[in-house]
Order: sequence, then structure tokens, then C-alpha cells
Amino acid sequence: AFSIGIFIVFFSTVRLSFPQSTGLLIGMDKLGHIFAYFCFSISVFGSLVAEWKLKKPLKWSVITSLLLSFILEIIQGIFLIHRSFEVYDIFANVTGIILFIFLAKRVKKLLSNGLFL
Repeated sequence: AFSIGIFIVFFSTVRLSFPQSTGLLIGMDKLGHIFAYFCFSISVFGSLVAEWKLKKPLKWSVITSLLLSFILEIIQGIFLIHRSFEVYDIFANVTGIILFIFLAKRVKKLLSNGLFL
């Protein structure tokens, strides 16, 4: 979880240039956001379950991921000249987190039904 978090912070603060969108509904930049926050949420959830043994790891995974998303966007908007605050980045980040929530609930349901036992 820590490594993925560092990866997200690094790529959120360095100067990057993506090619202009080529008619896709969603750009590669936003797909990257969705994927990064989906992976980050999963890794935080796994860490909280395996190492911290928290009672509500899903809730804390979502809170942690949302905080990282909002804090990085605010930092980009206020402190970085070469980056800017983008609401669509936050929407993409939240989409990745929502995908994680959906998957986590489905896996938990499958496990409770004994399908993987």
C-alpha cells in the first residue's frame, strides 16, 4: 500500500504530458487515475485486514483513498506551477474507489457463501 501510495504521489507531482484525446470517451490520463486508485484502495484494504486487523477495513480504505485523492489535487492546484486542480481527476479517482467497493463487497459475499472454501 505504501509503495503504491508513493507511486501515486510521485506521478501526481511530476511534470507529465499526455497526447490529446483521440475521440475516446475517456482519456488515458483518467483511465490511469481509475486504475491507480483502484489498486491503492485494494492494497490499503489488504494491509488493514492482514496487518492492522481493523474491524471496518472497507470504510478506512475508502477514507484513506479519498483523502489522498483530495489532498493531492489541492496540492496540485495551490503549490505546483506545472500541475493544476482538476475536478475530473477527482471524479476518476472516486470511480476507481467505487470499483474497489463494488469488488470488495462481491468478494466478501462469495467468501461468506463458501464458494472459495
